[in-house]
Amino acid sequence: MNTASTKKLGVLGLSIISVNTILGLKNIPYAATVGPSAILFWVIAALLYFIPLSLIIAELATSYPEQGGVSAWVNRAFGQRASFLSSWFYWVANFTYYPSLLLGITVNISYAINQPAIIDNTWLRTIIALTIFWVVTLLTLRGTKMSEKLAAIGTPIGLVVPVILIFGFGAYSIFSGNPSATEFTAKTITPNSLSLDTIMFLSTLMFAFAGMEMLGTIAGDVKNPQKTFPKAIGITSAIIAVVYILGTIAFQFVVNIKPDQTATALYLFADKATAEFHLPFQLSQVLGICFVISIIGALSFLILNPSVMFYESGKNVLPKILTKTNKANMPSNLILWQSAGVSVILLFSGFIPTISSALNMLTFMATLAFFIPYVYLILAYIKLRRNDKTTVRPFKIKSTFMAYVVAGAALFSVIGTIALTLIPAPHTTISEYAPLVVGPILFAGLGLWFYQLGTKETRTQLKKAS
Repeated sequence: MNTASTKKLGVLGLSIISVNTILGLKNIPYAATVGPSAILFWVIAALLYFIPLSLIIAELATSYPEQGGVSAWVNRAFGQRASFLSSWFYWVANFTYYPSLLLGITVNISYAINQPAIIDNTWLRTIIALTIFWVVTLLTLRGTKMSEKLAAIGTPIGLVVPVILIFGFGAYSIFSGNPSATEFTAKTITPNSLSLDTIMFLSTLMFAFAGMEMLGTIAGDVKNPQKTFPKAIGITSAIIAVVYILGTIAFQFVVNIKPDQTATALYLFADKATAEFHLPFQLSQVLGICFVISIIGALSFLILNPSVMFYESGKNVLPKILTKTNKANMPSNLILWQSAGVSVILLFSGFIPTISSALNMLTFMATLAFFIPYVYLILAYIKLRRNDKTTVRPFKIKSTFMAYVVAGAALFSVIGTIALTLIPAPHTTISEYAPLVVGPILFAGLGLWFYQLGTKETRTQLKKAS
């Protein structure tokens, strides 16, 4: 953004952007599967991960506003290869995120057209997901404006309807004297038995807080960052924590969700509301239509943005065949490679017996891939804080000791999340677990290979030029 021509953001503006970037209502039914102890886990996730990482990003973003992003901060601390790999993992993380999003679309479609049998037909839902993905991908390559219009209509609907549904019906059920579907006591809220299966949900809850690092690109447009960032972080933390915690309570009060019902949890909630209010229509069908419009409208941007970001950070390193652009000036080859990878993972997910199991597996894979760049980010912060004494820091954690404590807490939570994700939960099958281990190793190897190819090609061109 151009700070000379753009009005600078205050506390309210930055808070709104932060909430829109991070808050994901689909995380509420997923958290509800943990039971009442999810309330405590939300608090732990905020204290150990969200707040420390937000403070780190605030300092980096205001200290190096011209750099604007994780890959640039990592490059400043550790060089081009580390920067490339951190961007690479952001890019490939979407290989597993998109399939989870696409399988979610098939659930939405099945409820929108009132054909729930689609959910149980493994290969039909895979074919539908692949068809939607490739149609939107090909339209994206043409620079279509269709998704922009759909997103403008669908995204507010996809957010407002679930919020009204969860909080409105949840509040009605609580205050009308209806019995709770979940037992809320000091004993149930406190996890008395910290089983591995339960603790692993903490990694997903931390993933629900991810996204603050994206604000690094607008740090130069923040007014009085020394005061604005900490206030905005406080407001954002409070809003997101309240929505997640109260939303989880409202959700659990109405329905009792099991881990194998995560894909359809919102619709079970909607069906309960339809029956309770004696509505003349199926609220779940309305919800399905809203979500279909919302997700398809956003999908084009979700397909394009990671490839554009990776193109910008890797265009001087990646082999030329991968940095080719089309007539619409889009990184067409990167988008097509990304689409091919997503298609392969979607096909593999077809072998997972239930859609909830497939979504859970893909969520864990996306969590793992997204969290690897955070290790680079936190280590870069520690190194820059220790070695770069000359840069003016408009916002900083004033005590050096506290800065290391904050970084240590964030690093502990990120590495712990990665470790928890790699530990198989009870009753996990080989087909569900193998991708968690093989995927990161394979992607890391591919990233190093692409980097070596790109740097070799650059060295060859320099030799010819000289």
